[in-house]
Amino acid sequence: MDLAKPVQSLIGGIGNIGGVASGAAANPVTSFQDVLKGVVNQTVDAQKTAEQLTMAAAQGQPVAMQDIVQAVSQAELTLQTLVTVRDRAVEAYQQIMQMPV
Repeated sequence: MDLAKPVQSLIGGIGNIGGVASGAAANPVTSFQDVLKGVVNQTVDAQKTAEQLTMAAAQGQPVAMQDIVQAVSQAELTLQTLVTVRDRAVEAYQQIMQMPV
C-alpha cells in the first residue's frame, strides 16, 4: 500500500485545475469541487478499509498486522490531508471576506 498516494492525488488534482496539466499530455479541466469530492471519497474509502481490516482481525480472521497498520496509517494521512485542505480553504475565504471592496 502506498501511503503517499492520497496526497499525490490531491496535489495532482489541484495542479490540473484551470487546464494546467502537470504531465506531458493535456488532461481535461478539473474543478476544485471535483478534486474535493475525490479527496473526500478517498478519505471515506481509506477509513472503511482500515475499519474492515481492524474488525476482521478482532474477529480472529487471518489478517497481517502490517496490512492493518498500513491501512490505518493511510486513513490517518488522508484525513489529515482533507483537514488541511479544509483549513486552508476556510482561511482563504476569511481573507477574501476581509478585503475592502
